[in-house]
Amino acid sequence: MSLEGLDDVPWHSIDHAYGPALDTPGHLRALLSDDPEVVEQAIRDLDETVHEEGGFVCPAATAMLPFVVEVLPRLREDHRAALADLLRRIAEWGDAEQVDPGWAAAWARAEPCWKRSSEQGESPA
Repeated sequence: MSLEGLDDVPWHSIDHAYGPALDTPGHLRALLSDDPEVVEQAIRDLDETVHEEGGFVCPAATAMLPFVVEVLPRLREDHRAALADLLRRIAEWGDAEQVDPGWAAAWARAEPCWKRSSEQGESPA
């Protein structure tokens, strides 16, 4: 798996909860690690940076979505469940007041893939 296009995303101009999302590509690459602890930390890091509690879908959530959906089916079950939970929580805020303008289109593209790879086969939104 290559996460094709990850380095083409202008992460320096995309914000997450703490400013520019320069660390997001590293978190996404860490999801591919053979070390379960590295994967768990990457999921925690994404949760802390791209999921803003209180109804804000940040631009980094939109930018990372296709990469997360690509990685999701390759993860072991507990990691897949944790990452799917993160997507579910972000998608719940898809109609919040502060939503990245690209979120709806990104989710529309990602949702069918997410459904196929989701253990429950349910959409989070």
